[in-house]
Amino acid sequence: MSETGVVNESEQPLVAAVVLTWNDTEMTSRCVASVLANDYPNTRTIVVDNGSDPPGIAILQNTFPGIDGVQLDYNTGFTGGCNAGLKHGLELGAKYLFLLNNDTIVAPRAISELVQALEARPDAGAASALLFYPGDERRIQFFRGTVFRDTAEHRHPDDGQLWSPEYARTVDTEFVPACALAYRAEALQQAGLFDESLFTNWEDYDLHLRLADHGWKLLTVGTAEVIHAHGQTTGKISPFITYLFTRNRLICLFRFGRLPGILRGAPHYARTLYWQIREYGWTNWAAHRAFLRGTLDFFLGVRGKGNVPTRRKD
Repeated sequence: MSETGVVNESEQPLVAAVVLTWNDTEMTSRCVASVLANDYPNTRTIVVDNGSDPPGIAILQNTFPGIDGVQLDYNTGFTGGCNAGLKHGLELGAKYLFLLNNDTIVAPRAISELVQALEARPDAGAASALLFYPGDERRIQFFRGTVFRDTAEHRHPDDGQLWSPEYARTVDTEFVPACALAYRAEALQQAGLFDESLFTNWEDYDLHLRLADHGWKLLTVGTAEVIHAHGQTTGKISPFITYLFTRNRLICLFRFGRLPGILRGAPHYARTLYWQIREYGWTNWAAHRAFLRGTLDFFLGVRGKGNVPTRRKD
């Protein structure tokens, strides 16, 4: 601390903010600008371009000269792209790694609030921001989640609720989505990074259950606010998402579930498949094919990008 009583930047834990982008510089620029506008004094901003055509790092560094750029030659999926940024942050010696989807806007005090919560809870391996849907209503997207390993589910009871002072607190949670959260470097070094064999989808469920199995707690910090325009990169429903969602959910079910519980939960699991099909549409034949291909590829042991359909959005 300086003679004036102001905490020096060097005395604050280093935070590496990691933003992943693919074929989008406009939305990414808004996210990066919000990170750079935060009041936390010791942040390095890392942008990973996941094989965009044309490459985007040079464009972004022209707008934001101070950012660290990681340019990948091809799309390595959400898992590979995030891991490239997380590894870079670990190499910088960051104590915390703030992972962000590029379709997020970070409130000015969000990083400070996340660091403060993690510093107060050395048993916490990760802390999520309070997520809002876009719009003026301040409608909650995520606050806390409950995990059901034997049916490979995570439920979010606060989804869609309007904000109230009740949410301005830090809570323990069994699940946090990987779109605006700070990881403790020590926890990642112990539990590992994202499983790149998943490519994208269910990677957060997998990593966060591994953190829990290593004894780390998960938090949501209600005073750290982030707006998340969910599904802007890959879409919410598409053959691309259907294939990966179906295959990777089965991977996580048998990776973390117990066989007796899986058998007992089979009727409920079947109902969730019915809801999934109903959501993407009974006449959506491309999604039906993706659903069947994802199921088959799980049993065939196909991993990584696999036979993912090229159509990312409906």
